[in-house]
Amino acid sequence: MERVLGVETEYGLSARTDSGRLSAPEAAETLFRPVVAEHRSANVFLVNGGRLYLDVGAHPEYATPECRTARQLLVAERAGDEIVARLAARASELSAQAGQQVRFRLFKNNVDSFGNSYGCHENYLVSRDLDLEVAADLLATFLVTRQVICGTGRLHRGEFTISQRADHLHDQLSALTTRARPLLNTRDEPLADASRFRRLHVLAGDSNLLEPSAWLKVGSLAAVLELLDTPTGPDPRLARLRLADPGSALKLVARDPGIRLELADGRHLSAIELQRAHLELATVHAEPALVALWSRVLDALADGVPERVAAEVEWVAKRRLLDGYRSRHRLAVDDPRLAQLDLAFHELGGLFTLLEARGAVTRITDPADVEAALRQPPTGTRAEARSAFLTAAAGQGRDHTVDWQTCTVHDLPGPDGRPADRSVVLGDPLATVSDELEELVAAMSAQPRVRATGGFRPPAQ
Repeated sequence: MERVLGVETEYGLSARTDSGRLSAPEAAETLFRPVVAEHRSANVFLVNGGRLYLDVGAHPEYATPECRTARQLLVAERAGDEIVARLAARASELSAQAGQQVRFRLFKNNVDSFGNSYGCHENYLVSRDLDLEVAADLLATFLVTRQVICGTGRLHRGEFTISQRADHLHDQLSALTTRARPLLNTRDEPLADASRFRRLHVLAGDSNLLEPSAWLKVGSLAAVLELLDTPTGPDPRLARLRLADPGSALKLVARDPGIRLELADGRHLSAIELQRAHLELATVHAEPALVALWSRVLDALADGVPERVAAEVEWVAKRRLLDGYRSRHRLAVDDPRLAQLDLAFHELGGLFTLLEARGAVTRITDPADVEAALRQPPTGTRAEARSAFLTAAAGQGRDHTVDWQTCTVHDLPGPDGRPADRSVVLGDPLATVSDELEELVAAMSAQPRVRATGGFRPPAQ
């Protein structure tokens, strides 16, 4: 089936003033002051189709608009990083005008210094007929071993693991997202027509700054989904790749990408071999350039020379950086300076940006496309329709709210002349236009604004 893809990224945040460090709630409140000043809310949909909001735990979060391809998603995700970084700059300016100097640091990583984990959640449109328990069972091996091609890497107490999330995931399938985190979340929240669609909500991935890793993460899973979500049911060959114990394997692979794992049928294959098996099955469903990258990464790992793909695989790039620094300064593997360097790697506008500018890591997106994506939605999904509604409503000063699938105007006149809500549901994530929505936009232009008594109507909750 045709799909839409999206990524939700929770960012680490810290802020300091001349008198000391702000608490997490204070830092988040200060960061979102420009958003609240403009939108009267810290939870907003933007004209580019994405959603910017303050998540539980005082984490800034950005959800990309719906995208049709992994390449399109790369641009949208990169735009999200830029939106959050520019928000920090605006918040610093606003604080300076109020007489307080605030310096923000934003991190695109998954674990803080206290061991708390925050996520990068992937979303894939799948059919209502897909059985999530079956999907979780057949996808577990792929998700457990996917970290070898796109993990972010983490140095903690002298031990390097290739994934930041691996030690914080416990189950294959669960409705929880903060305790006993699973590889896949079961919450039935399609954000679309529930009779036709499901949303596959994946919690297993790391947040990537390195674009080839981000492309591999999403593009490979999108290709493997074509083996699962079919009218005739899952490809039976996937069942032969099931692991005996995915939970244990996840942590083993994080420490040794070449480790051999026990399968449910008693065979033993390495994580690299299991990824190769998935690549061979899914090749026909992936873009040739992605297949070439996927294969090149696996070849380098199989040959024991991951440094060949250090410009394309994030955990390899980070380990090369850490090893080089430790060697030059003759540091012990658990030296705190290495932990500081590990964290600095993830700072928006920081060390990674320098590495990219110097060509030490590969960039795929065009900066002009990213700049355009700050204001324009991706083509080919309902993000276009939502963006058109937001543009019209803002241009006419209408009292309105939106969520992923609903656009509502609150100040149109009802039959009794009093303000009445009028909503349009966009149930198909692939529909770029809606006759009903166009009628609503026309009504906004043609009909007067009607205010509730007192001149203010609170936004819908």
